[in-house]
Amino acid sequence: MSPLAILVMKVLRWGVLGVSGFLCLVLFIEAWKHGWDLKAVNWGFMAVVGLLAVAALWLARSIGRELAKHGS
Repeated sequence: MSPLAILVMKVLRWGVLGVSGFLCLVLFIEAWKHGWDLKAVNWGFMAVVGLLAVAALWLARSIGRELAKHGS
């Protein structure tokens, strides 16, 4: 893998981890906004944001494994 591709993959991985952190922050703020009352939270929204956060973490893991495969 070329050095430019490695750099792009590392930047992409950090960006995806940042997105995952932001989505977890959104989940936290949404629960806090409703006073931690789990009956008042919109579970559809929470499920979609949670799935997006899990998918982002999965993508970051895959990028990390690809980078490790090429010894960077």
